[in-house]
Amino acid sequence: MTKLSSTFKIIDLKFSIKQLVVPIFTILVLLNGIDCYISVPLKTFHEREQIIKTRRTNVNDIQEIDAAVFVDDQVAKDATDISKPLIKADVGGKPGLGFYIELGLGTPPQELSILVDTGSSNFAVAAAAHPFVTTYYEPDNSSTYESSSTEVYVPYTQGEWHGRLGTDMVTIPSDPNSTVRAHIVGIYSSEKFFINGSEWQGILGMAYSSIARPGSWVTTYFDSLVDGNIVNDIFSMQLCTPYSIGNHSSIHSTGSMTFGGIDKDLYQGEIFYTRIKRKWYFDVTVTDMGTNNTSLGLDCKEYNFDKSIVDSGTTNLRLPYKVFKTLIAAISRQIIDVEVPDTFWQGTEVMCWEIGTTPFYHFPTVYLDLEGPEDDTSFRLTIPPEQYIRWVNGNEPGKDCYKTGFASSTTGTVIGAVVMEGYYVVFDRENNRVGFAISNCAVVEGNETLVKISGPRVKANSVECIYDQSHSDTVLVIVSYVMAGLCVVSILPVVILYGYHSLKTKLLKRRRHSMSSTDGEPLHQPVDESSAYRDAEYADSQSQE
Repeated sequence: MTKLSSTFKIIDLKFSIKQLVVPIFTILVLLNGIDCYISVPLKTFHEREQIIKTRRTNVNDIQEIDAAVFVDDQVAKDATDISKPLIKADVGGKPGLGFYIELGLGTPPQELSILVDTGSSNFAVAAAAHPFVTTYYEPDNSSTYESSSTEVYVPYTQGEWHGRLGTDMVTIPSDPNSTVRAHIVGIYSSEKFFINGSEWQGILGMAYSSIARPGSWVTTYFDSLVDGNIVNDIFSMQLCTPYSIGNHSSIHSTGSMTFGGIDKDLYQGEIFYTRIKRKWYFDVTVTDMGTNNTSLGLDCKEYNFDKSIVDSGTTNLRLPYKVFKTLIAAISRQIIDVEVPDTFWQGTEVMCWEIGTTPFYHFPTVYLDLEGPEDDTSFRLTIPPEQYIRWVNGNEPGKDCYKTGFASSTTGTVIGAVVMEGYYVVFDRENNRVGFAISNCAVVEGNETLVKISGPRVKANSVECIYDQSHSDTVLVIVSYVMAGLCVVSILPVVILYGYHSLKTKLLKRRRHSMSSTDGEPLHQPVDESSAYRDAEYADSQSQE
């Protein structure tokens, strides 16, 4: 009898512990609702822009890519297969509203103006009417369109869109032999993406497929050209603003894009190359910044937190907030006899002068150093005020109006069009590098080109300037484990008390049942409202038996 009674007690104890499982998880869920999270990230992601732009390759790829190479145009020319022709496309646009090329989509071709964006990877076009687009792609009117059920959503630093993925034939009008089947997203809804007066109806992402949406299995347009053996794995861009070509009467930008190689007629001097440290964006390493050859004096990791990309789809030179603040302070200290309000640097106000009287010479030059041929070298891009104080159509007759070409960023350094406009930029994916040379349409004063490029320059080990995402991830994982431990410690007393109360209540009910079975009488407790209710409920259950 004793042995049997003990067995019942053991079974009862096990049963009571099992009853704790659901309440414990309930407590965890409730605590999760008050911001006590027990989670350990396998990999962390910093917005971009997420925003746009979220799939990344392993940071260890940095160690697998050869060092940057500093070569002249002849060496660059030899690096490509001359058996494959260059495909050239004229670039158009409006200042501050993006640079685009013409593409023909479908069969027969539907010609659209497509924004060229080296800071993203999806090829997406308007596929429905929108107030800011004059024409749009109609897949149903193409005999070669192949649809899919894949929905795509892409957010950018500014704006977002939703669309449906398909494939169709795409042609660069200047070269009928460029026709290739490519992935195209038809945009059916968007917010703050299309820009009034911009004249483009879609976006051509030229970065790597690793950041394509909804996954890296989407083939980028340029990859389609390369995979089709149509061009070499290299393209180059020349972007020219109205002011840089001395034409104030025109509000259109111009330029040229070359698929498959380099057009030596579009630049002067040598090409300076820096390595692509990761194959997602065109991610490079900034080693220093300053004004009038005086460094900002920041740790060079600050410039690359958490990346530094070359992005034709962004207008300004966007900088991490600390770098932006330090740069504007340095510029302000060196401005002579010109009052510049803070709102100008914040990008909310334009400044205007009578045509021909803009006091550029009162502003300092800004320089940007990029990693050079060896770990201890760099080369310097000089950005004159004529370039970073960018001309806009201020709608004030007889005046030139300007906005700042700098902005703060939460997603790292973005070397945008305001820098690229002074240079011929080569995206040599075949050799994992980005090259810069002085563009033939760079701003000039008299017979002098104000844009400068020089190097190689001696620099402390540039590897120290690379922001190591994996190190940051490791730190965050450790922090997450610590926070998880603190959460567990904080809820443990609650779990123990709840378990003790539940177990005590269960054992008490079992005791009552045992006494009732022995005496033949219901168990009586001191009368209060709660105990009276429990006894009545117990009595009812006994009477039903």
